[in-house]
Amino acid sequence: MSRFRPWQRMALATVTVLVALLFASWIAARFLPPAWQQVVDMPLGYLAPISYLVTAACMALGGAMAGRRFLVVALGMTFALWIATFVLLANIALPTADSTHPLFAVFRTNVTSAVLSLAAAALGTDLGARWQAHRALRAIA
Repeated sequence: MSRFRPWQRMALATVTVLVALLFASWIAARFLPPAWQQVVDMPLGYLAPISYLVTAACMALGGAMAGRRFLVVALGMTFALWIATFVLLANIALPTADSTHPLFAVFRTNVTSAVLSLAAAALGTDLGARWQAHRALRAIA
């Protein structure tokens, strides 16, 4: 049994994941070849495959620390980061040719990436929680 209460594990997992996301993003930007860091332009918008891997790995860490309940935090964190990204991009974007608000253009070109990031966060959390449950069962047996 862990010496931390569930809310303490959740808080520790949240802080750990935030630090891991920052560190992993820095490592990826610093050491991966530039070709791997490229955003892929697809018909549905821009995609960033390395970003999804980093998100899944970091959220797996949170899932392993806090269990399945971390899913809400992982999705909330990812959603909040995407909202901040949309607002930032909309504020620095030039007005669009058809006179619509820049936020709509930013949203249209990045919504697929946001959905894939949310899916990566959910998958990573689930894998981490399964690993934690498997480890707990092996400790009992």
